[in-house]
Amino acid sequence: MEAKERILISGYYGFDNSGDDAILKAIVKDLRENSENVEIVALSNKPSHTKRIYGIEAINRFKMREVRRAIKSCDLFISGGGSLLQDVTSTRSILYYLLLMNLAKRHKKPVMVYANGIGPINKKFNRFLTKRILNKVDLITLRDEDSKKFLEQLGVKNTNIHVTADPVFTLIPSTEERISEIFEIENIPLERPMIGISVRQWKNNDELVSTIAKTIDYILGSYDVNVLLIPMHYPEDLDISMKIKENVNRGNCYLLKEMYSVEDIMGIIKKMELIIAMRLHSLIYAATQGTPMIGLIYDPKIEGFLKFIDMEYMCHIEDIELVELYTDIDNVWKNKDNIRRNLMKKDEKLKEKALENVKMALNLVEEGGKNG
Repeated sequence: MEAKERILISGYYGFDNSGDDAILKAIVKDLRENSENVEIVALSNKPSHTKRIYGIEAINRFKMREVRRAIKSCDLFISGGGSLLQDVTSTRSILYYLLLMNLAKRHKKPVMVYANGIGPINKKFNRFLTKRILNKVDLITLRDEDSKKFLEQLGVKNTNIHVTADPVFTLIPSTEERISEIFEIENIPLERPMIGISVRQWKNNDELVSTIAKTIDYILGSYDVNVLLIPMHYPEDLDISMKIKENVNRGNCYLLKEMYSVEDIMGIIKKMELIIAMRLHSLIYAATQGTPMIGLIYDPKIEGFLKFIDMEYMCHIEDIELVELYTDIDNVWKNKDNIRRNLMKKDEKLKEKALENVKMALNLVEEGGKNG
């Protein structure tokens, strides 16, 4: 019996973040659908949870002896999806992901940076180290053009760089029956169209709560709709969503209280007439389902993605103007059918681009990558 190729995936997994969970789910699904000869292992904060949910092997990402052993025994190391290489969150995080890639190259393993969004990287040492290690890896795929420009500015000379699309574009949402069941469990009525809101905690939290609550009051006063708050990361997003709901003066504002699968959240967003969202993957889920969107920009990756899919409606969270946001809501509502058609056309192309990631990954396994 032919030995299976062992693929080790590193990322921000096991932290109850829907976006990162979706990335891992999509990578695992695409690898399995395109090869019967792979064994997949992920580095996770909750290995037992990851094993159960994805049906793969998982290792504690902080037990470095086990991580090193997994790297030594793999046939391909994937630094998998999301915004792993940035130092806005912390320096420790970027150093962790760079260390693992460097370790894999020292063990002469092929290394792929898989559909990443890269940057911002502000600290001089972090920029130097990122450039040095990315010049050694075998293959870099990026989820947007802005990441490619950032690598050029950083001085990365690796010739094997491709702009593809986020792996999540290949996922399929839960059925309409399942989504109706969720709305019933959550006591969310379906008699009116719905507008979704998905926000995360930020530096100016109190101001953000007030702004979004006022926006919901504006929506409910202007349109015959229900508003649904959709947390993407537990418990942080749930906490701020609850605060927003408490500050809304009108009825017909609802909140998803329970935690749901990636496919469920995608199906819920599909039901929305439009979504106003801060987290990148709530916008990506919307794009995959043709749901019109307004981006609330707290990070360049949000703006980069919106430009990548030709969506012009966005507000910067630091200096958000209510009039600007209300105008965007009115414009998107008026043009929602046209926007939906354009998004669905793009979705087909982006699915194809997302599948290029897995094809290149499997080719790299076959070739064995560069030798060191």
